[in-house]
Amino acid sequence: MPTVSLSQKLLMKVLSSFVILTFFIAFAQVVFGYFSVKHNFEQELQRLEVTLNASLSQAIWELNEDQISAIGKGLSTMPMVKAVIVRDENNDIIFQGGSLAHLLDHKASFSSSTSAYSDSTLFGRTSPLTFKFSGNNTIDKKNIVGSLSLFSSHQEVFSKVLIQTIIPVLGMLLGIAILIYIIKAMFRTLLTTPLEKLSQDIARIDLDRISQSKLKISSQQQDELTLLAHSFNLMLTKLEEYKYSLEQTQQKLMNANQQLDRQNASLEQEVTRKTATLNKVIDKLAHQKSELEMSDLELRTSIEQLKQTQNQLVESEKMASLGSLVAGISHEINTPVGIGVTAVSYLSECIEALNKSVDNKSLSHRQMSLFLKNSRESASLLMTNLNKASQLIQSFKDIAVDQTSEAIRDVNLHKYLKEVIISLQPKLKRTQHQIVVNCEDIIIVRCRAGALSQIFTNMILNSLIHAFETTPQGKITFTLTQNEQSICIHYEDNGVGISSENLQQLFEPFFTTKRGQGGSGLGTHILYNIVTQSLKGTITAQSEQNQGLSYHIKFPRVMPHARR
Repeated sequence: MPTVSLSQKLLMKVLSSFVILTFFIAFAQVVFGYFSVKHNFEQELQRLEVTLNASLSQAIWELNEDQISAIGKGLSTMPMVKAVIVRDENNDIIFQGGSLAHLLDHKASFSSSTSAYSDSTLFGRTSPLTFKFSGNNTIDKKNIVGSLSLFSSHQEVFSKVLIQTIIPVLGMLLGIAILIYIIKAMFRTLLTTPLEKLSQDIARIDLDRISQSKLKISSQQQDELTLLAHSFNLMLTKLEEYKYSLEQTQQKLMNANQQLDRQNASLEQEVTRKTATLNKVIDKLAHQKSELEMSDLELRTSIEQLKQTQNQLVESEKMASLGSLVAGISHEINTPVGIGVTAVSYLSECIEALNKSVDNKSLSHRQMSLFLKNSRESASLLMTNLNKASQLIQSFKDIAVDQTSEAIRDVNLHKYLKEVIISLQPKLKRTQHQIVVNCEDIIIVRCRAGALSQIFTNMILNSLIHAFETTPQGKITFTLTQNEQSICIHYEDNGVGISSENLQQLFEPFFTTKRGQGGSGLGTHILYNIVTQSLKGTITAQSEQNQGLSYHIKFPRVMPHARR
């Protein structure tokens, strides 16, 4: 790779910066000169308009076309003026002259005030021509007899600016060339030549004879290069010291290596002995590892069996709840069915009595009226109880099917909660407890209906069994709300509540305060699993001793796996 001289790089950067700055200054001078010359042209055009206003106004007033033409031609011959247009008071052109007059819009009109004009080629102004009548020095619109438009060109301005700046720019370029030569010569004398000599001296350094290779320093020149040479000689002195130190160190290293060889021989014998001992330890560890693997396998098997047992217990709890529901519903259905059987028996007896009266031809109006009355009452009693039994059977069917089905469907939350409460009437009717539902008439959620049934049932039964054990008139409140994304269920009772210690374990499996009294401890655990896993929601519980228990459940309106 070719070497680039540092002095040349420095010189090029300095001169490039100077040249760029020079051109910027020259450009600024040209721009400033352009606007200055243009301003002078505009002022000169204004002076011409003021000077010729009186003579042109009189010529227009006297309709002296020769004088108007003479003045216009005189103006057109001026180098600065590129277009002249004279109009009368009707805006008709009287005279038009100049080399660039054809570029103007002849339809442009004038007003009572002076107006400026400028485009990419021409610039100028249009002034009204006023004629002063004798004895009247007032100027108004009635004195305006026409207008005078004078225009110059941007090219004319630029040409004059170029003439004004060309000589200074050429002088500046000549000065730059001379300056480049002088600076280059100074760089060669003060920097390039001393650096080349210093490089040659450094290239001749012999590391085997460092003391004879030191640089020769001139006492006449004291600058940065001299300082660099002093520093280089100091580096050589230190290098010589380091070389001597290195030789001493190498000798010590050779002695140390010999001692290390002797120690290695002794160490190899010790390593052989230690390796035999280590092999015995490794064999022992391998045997212990095998035993640990067997223990781990047994532990995994036990955990799997424990999970299966837990799932079986959960299913048993669900089936036990369903069995309790079946027993309660069957007992509840017996009452309306028994009343219906009694009504049908009584109606059969009435029909038999009526039939005998008809056969004996002894049927009276009173007997017929009594029969109709008894028939209506029996039929009404029979219909009422059959409807009640049908409602109980339908509610039980819906709830039982939902608890054993994994089907996903749209559920009206308010209506479904009512059905669950009806299905639990066998357990509620023997108590004085009250269930209050605060909910909109229609809240639609798409999920597994059995999950909702188990949630409502577990919460109500948990309150009946635990919260209202010593409370004769308990109150359960459901508050159901919704938004675009989620459903919120707030449940609370006014029962005995639970302590803060037990509240922390509420959702843990097999935790119960009824241990030994038939409690399995899986009710709230099932509730937690259904909300968090089946409904993909959250559940929290709050309670204080003798202050009741509340649950706050929140889950999506539509399950992620249940979207249409």
